[in-house]
Amino acid sequence: MNLDPRTLLFSLILCNTLMVISLFVATSSGNRVGKRDGMGKWAVAILLETLTWALVAARGHIPDTFSIIAANVLKAGAHALILAAICEFQRRTLPRWQYFAPLALTLLLAVVLVDDIRGRFIWIGLIYAFQMVLVARVLLSDRETRAGRAWRLLFGGAVMIVLVLGLRAFVALSGHGELAQPQVAGAAPHWVQIVSFIAIMATALLGSIGFVLMVKERTDREILHLAMTDSLTQVPNRRALMDYAERTLARRCGKPVALLMIDVDLFKAINDTHGHPVGDEVLRQIAARMLGRLRRHDVLGRYGGEEFCVVAPDTDIQGALLLAESLRELVASTPLVTENGEICTSISIGVSCFLSDGGRELKTMLNEADEALYVAKQSGRNRVAHLGALPAGELAAA
Repeated sequence: MNLDPRTLLFSLILCNTLMVISLFVATSSGNRVGKRDGMGKWAVAILLETLTWALVAARGHIPDTFSIIAANVLKAGAHALILAAICEFQRRTLPRWQYFAPLALTLLLAVVLVDDIRGRFIWIGLIYAFQMVLVARVLLSDRETRAGRAWRLLFGGAVMIVLVLGLRAFVALSGHGELAQPQVAGAAPHWVQIVSFIAIMATALLGSIGFVLMVKERTDREILHLAMTDSLTQVPNRRALMDYAERTLARRCGKPVALLMIDVDLFKAINDTHGHPVGDEVLRQIAARMLGRLRRHDVLGRYGGEEFCVVAPDTDIQGALLLAESLRELVASTPLVTENGEICTSISIGVSCFLSDGGRELKTMLNEADEALYVAKQSGRNRVAHLGALPAGELAAA
């Protein structure tokens, strides 16, 4: 099959144009207006890429000022906008020179080397490669971006472009600069040209798909976080807590698991005396204090109302009681500072434990911890209780 360079260019321009239309339609939808996630900048970047190849296709029919100088500057501008789009998505800023210096250098070199195709492919190619390195760097340096998989399409595209730029520079250095050009009128394309076309089209297509998927992945994570997080205290809600507890019990491998049921003492009196906003602040501060005392794999969640629950893997009953006592003392020892002044409060805790030598269900553990919490409340509050043997001191006997 004979391929015509202009046909390849037309295919590239058509593909990019359809992507631009799709991206602008996506960014202009009602639920995305004003949203800063980089989609708008990415759409403009692909638009500049499309204009670049349109100018290249018209080479020989329009002045070189447009087909060479303007085309190279638009290409550098597209790369700069791709970098800006990714940074906007990541909610980060880069020094402005990383955007504008490549543009200025490209303009300068394109003017100086307008009649030197070998020099353009080498020196301007280095600028494009530097821009792709910046793109790869921001992708690799952001942990949230790498939480999904779509970023790999963008990273792979950046690597592919660098390799193609290296190939074109090598061809230019070897004295066959015409083979590195995107099109040569009246001649069948060389394999170098075909590889370049495929790489450029694949990078634009897969890169755009990858960026859209990156936005979708983060949106999905945010929705999941909202669905599994208590909006007041920012700790896992009851659903997330129970899911974690079930998974912990399923993979405990014979190790004990402790469960602590925690209730804020006399919380209704706090609401009645100081108002619900202060009551909300009390819950937030208590949750924050307890979070600071837990281990990394312990999970604190809001069970409902003023009740919290802690799931502590690899914790026997003695360790669970020590943990519960430390949490009780942490809350009771220091007043909470609110807009209505200092408020002294305390918590009561019921403890249950899943031992390594028995088989129990989560429902049973919850019932036992709830019964122990009731004992702690009935024993005077500000207590830790367990339905088995209890330590002396502040711990209440069942």
